[in-house]
Amino acid sequence: MKKILTVCFILLATQQASAYMGYKGYSQLPEPLPTSEGELIYQESGCVLCHGIQGDGDGFLAGGLDPKPRNFTSYEEMRNLPDLQMAEAIKNGIPGTAMPKHDFTEHQIEELIVYLRSLLAESYLTINMCVTDEYIIDSKKESGQFRVEADNPDLIQVKTKGKHIHVTTKSLRPFLTSNKKVTRTYIKVIEKDNSVSLIAVRLHRCMR
Repeated sequence: MKKILTVCFILLATQQASAYMGYKGYSQLPEPLPTSEGELIYQESGCVLCHGIQGDGDGFLAGGLDPKPRNFTSYEEMRNLPDLQMAEAIKNGIPGTAMPKHDFTEHQIEELIVYLRSLLAESYLTINMCVTDEYIIDSKKESGQFRVEADNPDLIQVKTKGKHIHVTTKSLRPFLTSNKKVTRTYIKVIEKDNSVSLIAVRLHRCMR
């Protein structure tokens, strides 16, 4: 069975591999925060009225709300909040709070979540890699000055070697059983002063 899955993956991945050969395997932190589609959605859909322009939960209407709007800039408040829970709140609202449901497409929700994650970070980096790749990120920090946390440690393995962060996938199996062409996950780079750099990892179902 394992051999059959491997063969199926190779047949599927080789059809896409040529499109991803341009992916580099090395980046540096920090990278400037981008203006994104998610930021425009956040600004134009009224999110700022409650969550604030900076995403700190201190919007114009926040003073009259109980419970208070979520502070997207708080690592303690956001660290255990998975993307699926955020997507559910955006789509269906949160009962008992002022959070309404929004009629966004899946793509818009994904872009909005990416932007909300970026509010937590001092710097934000997106990397693209095939599931068979190893990606190396230069943190520009000395060993011991930072630590890393993977949002989904069952999906990716993250190790530090000096100032470098090495990213690899843990197993090909999740990609063999999924219809997704791209799987997104996150890595937090946390310094001693609790400042955070956020790395969005886009894992493409390809090999090389």
